[in-house]
Amino acid sequence: MTIQELRILPPLAVGRLGAGSPMDNYNAEVDPQKPLGYRKLTPAETFVIDPGTGEITGTRVPQVLRFTENGKVRSVAPFLEVWALTSEGQLEPLTKTLLERAGLTPAAVTWRVHVGNHKVYRRTGVEADRIEAVVGPFSDHAPHALLGDCQNFWPNKRLPLGQVQYIKPTDTFPEIRLRFTPAHGNVYGSSKEQPQGKSSDPNISDVLYDANKGTWQGHYDKSGDPTLTIPANIYAGDQVGDNWVSKGYLDDECDGLVYVELTVEGRTLTAYGRIGAGPPAYAPDSYPVRTVADELEQAMHGPVTPQNEATLAQAEEIIRRAFETVRLMNTAVMNGNTVNGQVDVASTMVRQDTADTGRRFEPIMASSLVDTEAVLNLHQNVFTALRGGTAPWFSDVLREYDQIGDLSAKGRRKMPALMRGADGRYMALTRRQVDLIRKVARRDIFAPEEPGLATPPPNKKEEQG
Repeated sequence: MTIQELRILPPLAVGRLGAGSPMDNYNAEVDPQKPLGYRKLTPAETFVIDPGTGEITGTRVPQVLRFTENGKVRSVAPFLEVWALTSEGQLEPLTKTLLERAGLTPAAVTWRVHVGNHKVYRRTGVEADRIEAVVGPFSDHAPHALLGDCQNFWPNKRLPLGQVQYIKPTDTFPEIRLRFTPAHGNVYGSSKEQPQGKSSDPNISDVLYDANKGTWQGHYDKSGDPTLTIPANIYAGDQVGDNWVSKGYLDDECDGLVYVELTVEGRTLTAYGRIGAGPPAYAPDSYPVRTVADELEQAMHGPVTPQNEATLAQAEEIIRRAFETVRLMNTAVMNGNTVNGQVDVASTMVRQDTADTGRRFEPIMASSLVDTEAVLNLHQNVFTALRGGTAPWFSDVLREYDQIGDLSAKGRRKMPALMRGADGRYMALTRRQVDLIRKVARRDIFAPEEPGLATPPPNKKEEQG
């Protein structure tokens, strides 16, 4: 048996910023007796890593889940595993034992990581504003800091973007793994004066950007620029005349590629995966109604769900996530209601409709219908009706993917309501999600109950510690 190809699994791993120690693993489980209640977070088996040697010294199940540590948010530091496709057609974890069969040691595995933070470059369009960090190739088990370089930084200044570490295989834990630990979630600044120690600005950890060389401090989005995001001006700044002017702040999020390489019998095998870092999950017992996983599922399998795969449990999970999303919202404000005598009190879809298209400013739904309890009750009724086979009407009020710009009164009231998509107009579920719900909502009311319906599988949070 020989190693034919390599894979990195998962192919996409998302870490979360935090200055505390890495978060422990846990499961987010649905209570079958309270299917729309808060998900129960239960501790799960977690690796214990020796940061000096890079070895996994054991596992533990924490007694209590803690998302902060000494006032600091605990990061989420995911692992990426290398898998091997063998000459027998099997895809299996690449391990110390499998390497030994090929006459190799773990030192034969080499890694390279290339990540970047292009938020400033995305705004200014100036190549010298690109922030990138490259480490490797390396085969040791020491932590490797991801330090972002930028032509427009002050001399000897770099942006910390986290670290990576090749986990040292042992007889007990022989798998080949890399761990990505994101940065702390700090904010950095710009100046026209050479930094001398810590900045007086309480919002920033350090001054990195030389505002004499670059334009980020004082930048503002130009109206009519076809490359603008919608909405524009999504950076820290001040209103100066008609322009939203950047304060010159930087964050320490990043995304990029992890490469692994192994030479077997004269052939060099390679694979790559993607990593990224985002803000902490402040509602870990809830899920958004539309996720990256939904996008990837549609990209891989298409916009239509086969009839035999459209299960009630899947449709219920979408409704549950919609319920959880609404539970986190102030629906009266998001609807455009007058609150405490004030009109237009926040950035809402109502405001965007008026600012972008000149549509009359008016609430989306009747003001009396968007009390939080009323909206939650509506979702609960939909959930109950789906289970009872009496909700074919629900699929007809879902917004189609090509109706996100329908600003008629009826169009704005489609579901999901009050939320913006990535393109700045009304949120729609993916075509595959809508197709699944319609197939389930219109199924035979007297069809046999699906096995295991009352106890949908738990959703495991990939918070690898």
